[in-house]
Amino acid sequence: MIKTIVSIEVDLAASRAIRFACQLGNFIPMEIYPVYIKEAPSRNLTIGSGWARRHWENELVQEGKEEISELITSEIEYCPVLQDSRVVYGDRDSEILKILEKDPFDLYVEGAHFPWNPTALYQRIHASLFQRAHMPIALAPVLRKIYKLLVLCLEPRGLEVLGPGLARLWAGSSIPVALAVPADRENELKSPVDQARRKLTEAGIQVELLAGFDYYPGSLSDKYFRDFGVIALALPHDLRKDSVPLNWFAQARVPAIIMFY
Repeated sequence: MIKTIVSIEVDLAASRAIRFACQLGNFIPMEIYPVYIKEAPSRNLTIGSGWARRHWENELVQEGKEEISELITSEIEYCPVLQDSRVVYGDRDSEILKILEKDPFDLYVEGAHFPWNPTALYQRIHASLFQRAHMPIALAPVLRKIYKLLVLCLEPRGLEVLGPGLARLWAGSSIPVALAVPADRENELKSPVDQARRKLTEAGIQVELLAGFDYYPGSLSDKYFRDFGVIALALPHDLRKDSVPLNWFAQARVPAIIMFY
C-alpha cells in the first residue's frame, strides 16, 4: 500500500494536487492523507505563551478545518482512498517535514503554487522540504488524463534511483511505463536502462523503450505529453539554475514525479 501525503490549501492548486493523487489511487493501491498547514497571521508575535497561546493555536486549527471542509467533502465522494484531513498550525514546509520525519510516507504531492518557469522551479526544488524529503515528490501544475508514465532517462545515477523507486511506487499498476532515452545517450545508458527495465518488469509493470527520444533537449510538443499524462525524472540535489534538465522540465507542463540523487 502506497501511503501518500498531499499538501493542500484553499486554492485551485490544492484541488489539482488532490485530484492528481486520486487519479494515481485509481490504479495504485494507495491511501491519501491531506494535510493543511494553517499559517499564522502576523499578530502571532503578540500572543505570548501558556494557555492563551494554546487556545489561540487551537482556534487557528479549527478555523483551518472549516476552511478546507468544503474542498475535502467535494473530493471524498469520488476518491474512496482519501483519508481524514490533518490541520496543523505553523510554517508549511517545516511542519510537513516534521510529519514526514515521524510517519513513513511513500509519496509527497503538492500543487504548483508558483509560476511554472525555471527560476521558480529552481527555488522550489532547492527548498528544504524538497531537499530533505526521502521519497518521490509529485508536482501537479495541471491535470491530465493518465495514459502512460513517461520516464526521462538521462544519467546512470538517476536511473539507479528511478528503477527501484518506480518499481516500488508503480508495482502492479495497469498504467504502462515508457523509458525515454535521448539518442546521444543510448550507448552510455544501455546497461542502466536495461537494469531499470528489469526491475520494473519484475514488479509487474508493463515497460516499453523509447530509444532516440526526440523531445530532449529540443522543443516540446504539448500534445505529445498530453498523450502520456504524467512524467517521471531524477534530478541531482545540486541542480544548477542554468541546467538543461531544469529548462526542459519547465517546458513540460504535465504532472511530474521527481526523485533526487
